[in-house]
Amino acid sequence: MNIYLIPYNWSRHVVTALFIGGAATITWWLNLVLVVAVGPWLHAGGSWWTHGFEGGLFVCSLASVISGSSLLAEGLVRRRRFRWQVFYVGLAGFLTLLSTLIFIGIYGLIRPYLGGEAMGTLLSDSSLVTLRYRLVVWAWAGLAAGLGAFLSRRFQVWVASKGYGKDGYEPSRSSTWAELGLDAFHHSGGGLAAATLGAAVWHVFGHYDAVVGDLYLAAALGSLTWGFLHGAFVWAIPDNLYAGWVRVLSAERFGRRIPLNHVDGTSAERFLGHFPRGLDVFLPSARGVAELHASFVVDSENRYTVRGLSVVPTVVKRFLEKVDLRYDPQRPAPLETELNMEDRIRIGPNGETEVEFLLLPKEEQ
Repeated sequence: MNIYLIPYNWSRHVVTALFIGGAATITWWLNLVLVVAVGPWLHAGGSWWTHGFEGGLFVCSLASVISGSSLLAEGLVRRRRFRWQVFYVGLAGFLTLLSTLIFIGIYGLIRPYLGGEAMGTLLSDSSLVTLRYRLVVWAWAGLAAGLGAFLSRRFQVWVASKGYGKDGYEPSRSSTWAELGLDAFHHSGGGLAAATLGAAVWHVFGHYDAVVGDLYLAAALGSLTWGFLHGAFVWAIPDNLYAGWVRVLSAERFGRRIPLNHVDGTSAERFLGHFPRGLDVFLPSARGVAELHASFVVDSENRYTVRGLSVVPTVVKRFLEKVDLRYDPQRPAPLETELNMEDRIRIGPNGETEVEFLLLPKEEQ
């Protein structure tokens, strides 16, 4: 999880998912080693270890690691200090573990009374691993993992607002109650959906011989699915970790690039042309560039646009789309269009000059 190694394209949406999915798979493997190597020895010694304990251990450890890994991924890409990373990861894992343990304890107390005496005896059997009777535990653990991550992130915002632990994160404004509710729903709903689908994979691969019929492999695939989908649904790498740049592609000043964002995150505008002074990007007039040809604008919400300020052709080229921004004197304002990653702006009657818009990690400014 290094922001320098995560390009601004489709892959940034799966990096966190792969990271958390890998952590969940390692957790499954550690649980397997513990159950196979340590469990029989403790059980033979007459200690507190029982077979019924293994299921709760697996679900609780998996939920805690998934919740903590989400905060760890965020801390790594934001380059937060190590002590704050440990604190927020531990807080998310602890809240998830505590709520999952409480639910499993309450569910264990009421389980014998569900469906009568005969059904209660069946449900109390630790060897019963069908999805019909274990789904509620998976679902709650997923919900707890999402809420644990949410509460840890909200506490992180509160700490930063007090002037502590700002490294890597500093809120620009206070969140409204509607935004807080939406964020909580996003975390809890994503965690619940991820765990439920992970449980479905665990059931299908473990109980149907036509698929695999192997409970060990099913647990691994269920853990991977849960962790991967939690990373995909709950928290993705935010856009505010990237900043816009303009890079010259034509022969004159090839490779020259300038950042568009201000360091403090306020709105900014960069000008391109061949006027000798005061412009951010100077390009020669011999290549079809006017004195004041175009400007690149970024607002406080990290939205990027380009404006055509000259009657000389200015064309934005992207996949299956072309936008002509040449200035029309009859209009009250210049034309503009929103910029996307790797959009190219061709300037001049024959596109003699070409620049490109890029989104790169903000730390490169």
